[in-house]
Amino acid sequence: MSDLIPDRSFSEKEFWKARPLLDYTKLIASKRRKSPYALLGWVMVFMLTRISYQTSYVSAVGAASLNMLFLISGATGGGKSAARKVALEVFEFEDFGWSTPSPLQAGSGEAIADSFYLREKTEDEDGKTVWVDQWINPNHCRIFFNDEISFHKGKAHQNSSTLEATYLSSYSGDALGRVLAGGKGKEVPAGEYRMITVFNAQPEHDPFRDDSSISSGMPSRLLNLSAVNENARVDYQSTLRTPEPAEFKIPHFGLRGDRMPSQFRALPEMEAAHAEEDFAASEGTRELGRSHTLLTRAKIACVLAALEGRDYLLIDDWHLAGHLIDHSNLLDAEIKKTLRLAARKQAGHEGALLGVRQDSAEVSKAATAFERVKKNLAKHAEMFGYDLSKPAKSQANKVALSTLRQKISGRDRELVEPALNKILEEKNA
Repeated sequence: MSDLIPDRSFSEKEFWKARPLLDYTKLIASKRRKSPYALLGWVMVFMLTRISYQTSYVSAVGAASLNMLFLISGATGGGKSAARKVALEVFEFEDFGWSTPSPLQAGSGEAIADSFYLREKTEDEDGKTVWVDQWINPNHCRIFFNDEISFHKGKAHQNSSTLEATYLSSYSGDALGRVLAGGKGKEVPAGEYRMITVFNAQPEHDPFRDDSSISSGMPSRLLNLSAVNENARVDYQSTLRTPEPAEFKIPHFGLRGDRMPSQFRALPEMEAAHAEEDFAASEGTRELGRSHTLLTRAKIACVLAALEGRDYLLIDDWHLAGHLIDHSNLLDAEIKKTLRLAARKQAGHEGALLGVRQDSAEVSKAATAFERVKKNLAKHAEMFGYDLSKPAKSQANKVALSTLRQKISGRDRELVEPALNKILEEKNA
């Protein structure tokens, strides 16, 4: 594996200069005082509508749908919706019979499945008029746009709502909806559709960072993109003398002749990353809440390739996708911080004394859990051949660590490494 190209980290400046489309996106965003990340997000959405629903990303793990979930984050009036309007205005896609479907906002999971079909009148063999379901468009494609996150939150939190579960299923290309008695209801077969979902959300109202969403894997399925450009003033002033360029023409991508739809094949570097991900999952060392991040990065790489008209991947697609994942992860952390601050502020409104008591209780609870984990690790270490006098990452402990972790309750497992480090520190004191 020594011939693999090391993962390259792009700075923000390097990223926006890496390709003509990215350079154009940054220039337009600067002149329009918008975020280039939000603008690029919508360009990716429009590109996905033009990639056949039969086209997938293929690795040794198997074929994966290119359906994607985007979250554009920013304050009210911060340019979230404006990014879509700018993208529609300045980017030109070749029309080859697949019109970009108008975005919808779904109120239920069942409504999502229904929206993929149109009911049309036709005649059967006996000449009788019957109703039949037809796909909404040739690419079996829908965009769902949740412009107001409060609407989604209200619908998703209703009893028996299947809305969020349907979005999760769409990412994987799983079957959507269900057929009910009497022929009611609709089902969209697995792998037979293209679906792209965009959420606009203010950080303090983001619904996807609580424990239930993290456990479902929703945050790692999202590509988080900031609608905020902190350098907007400087960027704008630096482009004042630069004329706004004409529309950017996206190279043709799609079915050519009678060929089967393209499949994006994983590069060796991507296969190696998937293998490492599988090992980390098996050993219990994968970072909490990152279960689908690697696949999301692979999907981004495929879209970046398609935006250049290519139906194959280059290593730069993978590296550039890594920059967008870094941006997404950083934004994820910022949103979580905002939510924590908002929760503390709310607690303060409800009574400072109660807040202090709650914080004290949390500190006490955390300290108790930490001591419990230390005790259990010390109790089981020798049985599994783990040497408490050596670091967890040492060769001697590498194999034993994953087995030892299994003796710790799932709720406490994230404390294993800190507790082992503390035990080691105490032994060497």
